[in-house]
Amino acid sequence: MTQETFERELSRRADDVHGTPLSFADVRGRARSLQRRRRASVAGAVAAVVALVVVVPSALTGGTDKGSRAPEPAPSPPGHTAVLHDGTLTLADGGRVDLGLDNQDVTQLGVLTDGRTVVALQKPYGVRVYSADGATHVDYPAAYNVITMSPRDDAVAWVSTDRTARVLASNAAEPVTLPGEVAGSIDAVLDAEHLLVGDSPTTTGELTPDGITPLETDEPFRVIDVSPDGDLWAVAFVPTVEHEDGGCSGLYDPETDQVVARDCSAYHLTFAPDGQHVVSGYYENNMVGNVRVLDLDLQQVAAFDPPGASAAVSRVAWDDADHLLVSVTDWQDPTWSLERVDLDGGDPVVLDGPAPGRNPEMVAEYLLSE
Repeated sequence: MTQETFERELSRRADDVHGTPLSFADVRGRARSLQRRRRASVAGAVAAVVALVVVVPSALTGGTDKGSRAPEPAPSPPGHTAVLHDGTLTLADGGRVDLGLDNQDVTQLGVLTDGRTVVALQKPYGVRVYSADGATHVDYPAAYNVITMSPRDDAVAWVSTDRTARVLASNAAEPVTLPGEVAGSIDAVLDAEHLLVGDSPTTTGELTPDGITPLETDEPFRVIDVSPDGDLWAVAFVPTVEHEDGGCSGLYDPETDQVVARDCSAYHLTFAPDGQHVVSGYYENNMVGNVRVLDLDLQQVAAFDPPGASAAVSRVAWDDADHLLVSVTDWQDPTWSLERVDLDGGDPVVLDGPAPGRNPEMVAEYLLSE
């Protein structure tokens, strides 16, 4: 993999990780130091998705009313996900923070438990940390436009320009530097002292204050998310000739070193706050299709498809264990809305919009926190 290809893949990854839930319980596997053999790097980037095609049960079919109502600030989502819209961050508790940022300049954002907001900037690459009231901020250089939040929101990590991992913990004034050079990506933050790192196509080791311990598994994969209790990792397997359009996804038990579920039509799995379901999304062109909710056997229990030939999902996140928060757009005549989808059925509740907006291939008008 060339450096240019690698950096392009890391930039693409910033688009693929939207929707990771924030309000996780404790991660029990934080102190595991896995003595495993490091896999060789796999050539090529994880394949992007190819189409915005969805399978929808009628109970979850909802729409965007293309009315002429003027844009309004995004209301408070009833769950734990923060929303950045028109420069204002709406927190889960209903509070609003003026960040003065255009969504086009931000690739990811997260909110630490101490109230600070952390964003990954697009141009130039960097990480910005805002005070809880948004009045002040500090900028840090970064090698990529990617941040990785911990399951408990008590830490965030990124790769600095010197290829070291920087970790900012809640209530810590400054980030710390963990030893060693990160080959590419920080795939998961188990806690402030235990990171899973990789070469982007695969997760290759665990990084702690003692250095990097190689990760040995029966087959290579990249960790996408960690369950609330830390007992399962959502993983993406390296694409094969048979499954080259994004590969397969699965659930992996790090304690037994076993893949406990696998599905080659599931993509970018992220856990619900209670750990009982995962949401699957097929990312391409800054949008996501085939939005499905799966159980822990990776069997479909619900799905969401906005009506209309040119309607699409821009971003999706867990609002709580029973609801999705979805940003819906029309890519032909850009119209945007923020909707809450009940997994048990019924029409989605429109929280904001519909309102005119920009090209969804270029910007997410509603950016959801990690």
